[in-house]
Amino acid sequence: MRGREFQWMSRLLLISLPVFMGAVEHMLRVALHQPDHAAFFPISLAAAGVSLDVAVTVVPRAIRRGLFESYLSTRQHQAIFIAKLGVFASLGGTLLWLYLLMASFSNEVSAILPLHPYRDAVLYYLFSSLVTEWNTWANGS
Repeated sequence: MRGREFQWMSRLLLISLPVFMGAVEHMLRVALHQPDHAAFFPISLAAAGVSLDVAVTVVPRAIRRGLFESYLSTRQHQAIFIAKLGVFASLGGTLLWLYLLMASFSNEVSAILPLHPYRDAVLYYLFSSLVTEWNTWANGS
């Protein structure tokens, strides 16, 4: 397997693995007749999105060395912006994860702030995936 094929496969695995694992867990919960078998997946998806966002907060060493130079390329500016975006997105995702976790335990929490767990978790995960891909492009990988 060549380098580009490995990068493509690892990125595909990074994006699809949480969805695959969630589907397997859902099937097991339904097959074993577990109560509230639908509440766990949005929580897991939000946690996976947070992990993607935390990963983009690291600015590559080559860009960090260039921070003290007067000229930065557009991609270097974008990499720095993405790292800052990753910090705020991970904080927002942590709040979403915490809400989903609390709402799965208590209907009173859901009544205070009615969100749609599946929709919100999927949108957050898609956003995190797009930021990860943008980060890969900006860092020249």
